[in-house]
Amino acid sequence: MSKSSPSGLTKAYLLAYNATSFGLWATCTLRAASLIPLLAPSGHLPAIFNAIFSPLLTTTQSLALLEILHSLVGIVRAPVFTTLMQVSSRILVVWGIMYLFHDRGDGNGGILGDYAFLGCLGAWGVTECIRYGFFALQVWGSGVPAWWTWLRYNTFYVLYPLGITSECILVVKALGPAAKLHPLYWWFLVAVLAIYVPGSYILYTYMMAQRRKVLKKKGRAE
Repeated sequence: MSKSSPSGLTKAYLLAYNATSFGLWATCTLRAASLIPLLAPSGHLPAIFNAIFSPLLTTTQSLALLEILHSLVGIVRAPVFTTLMQVSSRILVVWGIMYLFHDRGDGNGGILGDYAFLGCLGAWGVTECIRYGFFALQVWGSGVPAWWTWLRYNTFYVLYPLGITSECILVVKALGPAAKLHPLYWWFLVAVLAIYVPGSYILYTYMMAQRRKVLKKKGRAE
């Protein structure tokens, strides 16, 4: 996981970071999953936002800012540029969209609606539980089960498009409230939508390349 053999202190830190992130994302995901059958029949799915967002989701997602630092100082192999793209887009959605505009819009759940927020939460939650659990097991040194490795390098084919689509829907819904907040913020979100297209392609193809690399190493080992 690191560029060189990490020290004992670095390993302890990375284990604590990944295990904590895994626990937080698992809590977000399971909390939402438990509320859906309770709230869906009564048409109160938007209430999931109030139950999950603050401080649970805000804390969980903001913790990922440390990953940019991890990449910059070289304690993990993740490229700085792709890490910055992935983390910054999530931070924008959480703080620049959900936080700012969750109580604005059509008066029926705000701009979040029912499914765009759940799409983000579901795609993010499952992806991050798999990813952080994978890294925690790597750092621990006990070995990652084959089925977990399969999940790590295959589920993104479905989860990534779901997450990106949900994020874009939220940004589009935020354009109206953003224009009322400040015209420059409207233009900023328009620019973000334009960047999403090439940015999504870069991240998606990066994950595909990582998958090929892992499968190639696995084939050589076998």
